[in-house]
Amino acid sequence: MSRAVLFDLDDTLFDHRRSARAALRQVHRVYAAGFDFEAFEQHHARYLEDMHLEVLAGRIGLDDARRERFRRVFEALGVALAPGVVDAVASAYREGYMMSRRPLDGAADLLAVLKSDVRIVIVTNNLLEEQQDKLEYCGLAPYVDVLVASEDVGVSKPARGIFDIALARAGVSAESAVMVGDSWVNDIAGARAAGIAAVWFNPDRLPRPSDEDGVAEITSLTPAPDVARVLLERVS
Repeated sequence: MSRAVLFDLDDTLFDHRRSARAALRQVHRVYAAGFDFEAFEQHHARYLEDMHLEVLAGRIGLDDARRERFRRVFEALGVALAPGVVDAVASAYREGYMMSRRPLDGAADLLAVLKSDVRIVIVTNNLLEEQQDKLEYCGLAPYVDVLVASEDVGVSKPARGIFDIALARAGVSAESAVMVGDSWVNDIAGARAAGIAAVWFNPDRLPRPSDEDGVAEITSLTPAPDVARVLLERVS
């Protein structure tokens, strides 16, 4: 095949936001019921991003990052957790997240429709083993031809390098590929800078950050034939 559709994974095909929220509610119920959940969630989102960048940079391991994240969340709420409690909170979150993993509605059907026409490539800012496990657990792995994870290749979106690696591994040119993702900066602007057409996945119907021409928009992965048509129209 000489064409490819590149997909982001988290919150494009895999429902990371749902899994994280379900896990966080479990932690909140057991360890932080006296605090407003929305405030708890906001602190968690902030430190999740901070520690995720540290993990990708190789400065801290995933388990230690999770513990440090929750230590900071509770510290922001004015609570100093004992080390044993930090361990318990981090473990409870991880267990809740793993049990709540789901693909986004329509993800498998869309990949199945595309599979016969294009190579399917995942381009993700995350750990390789973590993303492999998500794809397997959610039943998406059989549809994926190439998985490019920033931890594995040493470069992250929106840098051009990760897109160049994805194209090379898929054996396609930039003109014969399209990138689909929910992050305008990482997925859309990053792909466009690499010469790749882009389709913004915008389920929350947010305002477009830019009036840049040539960027299509979808708000759902269903119905699969219609979404596939939008994507395939953008690859030569």
